[in-house]
Amino acid sequence: MSTTPPTPVSHTAEMVIATVIGVGIGLFRDNFLLGAGIGIALGVLLSIAKTLYVDRKRRG
Repeated sequence: MSTTPPTPVSHTAEMVIATVIGVGIGLFRDNFLLGAGIGIALGVLLSIAKTLYVDRKRRG
């Protein structure tokens, strides 16, 4: 018997949060490169955290 693959995890909320925070930091510090770097790093970290959370929740 074949099992159906799990539904993919949506990362839209994490990307929106990271973008808003990155833009805010970039505008506040007047350094858009810093804001972009923080936004990208935060988006990756939030996405990894959500993927791990959803995976643990699915396993039991």
